[in-house]
Amino acid sequence: MSLKASALTRYLSYLAPLVVSHHLSRPILYTENTFFFHCSGEKNRFVISLDDENPRFYLAEEDINVASLESKFLDLLKKEIGNGYLVALDQVNADRVVRFSFTVINNVFKEQGRTLYLEMIPHHANVILCDENDVVLGAYRSGEMSDERPMLRGLHYVAPEKKTFVEDPQLFDSLAYEKGCLEQENELAERRKKDRFGWLVESLKKKAKLLERKKIALASDRATALEHLNDGSKGDAIYVRYADLNNRMGSFDDQGLTIALDPSRSLSENAQLYYRRAKKAKETLKLNATNLAKTEKDLADVQAALLQLLSSDEEGLEELAKELDIAPQKTPQKKKNGDWRGLSHDSIPFEVERNGTKILFGKSAKQNDCLTFLLDTAKEHPWLHVNGTTGSHVMIKKENPSDEDIRTACEIALLNSGKEDGDILLTLRKNVRKGNVMGLAIVKEAKTIHLKNIRSETIILLSTATRMNL
Repeated sequence: MSLKASALTRYLSYLAPLVVSHHLSRPILYTENTFFFHCSGEKNRFVISLDDENPRFYLAEEDINVASLESKFLDLLKKEIGNGYLVALDQVNADRVVRFSFTVINNVFKEQGRTLYLEMIPHHANVILCDENDVVLGAYRSGEMSDERPMLRGLHYVAPEKKTFVEDPQLFDSLAYEKGCLEQENELAERRKKDRFGWLVESLKKKAKLLERKKIALASDRATALEHLNDGSKGDAIYVRYADLNNRMGSFDDQGLTIALDPSRSLSENAQLYYRRAKKAKETLKLNATNLAKTEKDLADVQAALLQLLSSDEEGLEELAKELDIAPQKTPQKKKNGDWRGLSHDSIPFEVERNGTKILFGKSAKQNDCLTFLLDTAKEHPWLHVNGTTGSHVMIKKENPSDEDIRTACEIALLNSGKEDGDILLTLRKNVRKGNVMGLAIVKEAKTIHLKNIRSETIILLSTATRMNL
């Protein structure tokens, strides 16, 4: 999908009328190598992605309001072309280099020129910002002075040497290219989650490995303890045959069992050593069971938290970042009031399936919070809750569900609120925002459904509920 020079020429003829004479403003760093700009035209988002395999740029209709990652180059873009007016968009040397020519207003309210060069060369993609005289102000990849083309501040911009090679004559469709770029945005979203929240996933993976190792160590301790559990009988045998033994014998046989003796210890000391080993073995086995149970629970919680994070959407991770009080690309801090994760096996919501339709629900504030505000469930899916009381957040994992699906979801909401009849709020997930305490939902708009009774088949269905398959 990487653009060849000839395809780039045709693409620019399509794109230039849509962006030239418009402002490209409010740049953000969406992933470590992808920039979003707000465009003042009909399509509100302009994207530059420096993907190693497939550097690209395109317009998208939907603006995305998310927190930016941090970088010095982004700070430079904000300062120099934060509200730049694009006056020209053209190709350099008939090569895979695009020149964005801007007019900006400086801090003394005078117009100045700025140029942004986008070099779309796979594995060497770069963005370079220059002043009106093509003097480099900064670059995404600045390199070193020893490079063939250093992009250091104060040097004049030099375009890359054009490579001559035969291009395959292919038809190029700008709309198809743009559609292909948009189809890759799901990958961008996943990349962003890794770029911004990768520390959290990696820390959980690291803790899971440590807990796995602890399980192995506990199993080894248990095996060793079992070997010495009956060492007390060896101590007894030494005292029973005390008169016949000599500590320098090295070992002796008693009822088919070979009992070792340490020549450097007296017979009494050898017996006491076996008694101590037996006592330690009993204590180890007693503690081992407790430690193993705790380790297995901790491991299950960590694995569940990891699944929930990997299944979370951008909005959910944003909320989690606020709860953890962390800023983008900064060292995470633990919550002052305890466990910084807030996620465990107990926070995974439940699900049932009726005629092929999945209905999701929580049984606790933690599960409700996870279901509605963290997991990657569609914003167009119906969301339900009993009106005026605490209870389950219920979601139907389907757009435009049938009346029977909605009736079942309403009944589940009532049952999990301890009611047999009542009013249930029905809205879309996109209309629900997080309150100031765990599990609290603030509903923007909803309609009310009243039920007078609950069908027995729903009670039976609810008894088959299982944890969500993340």
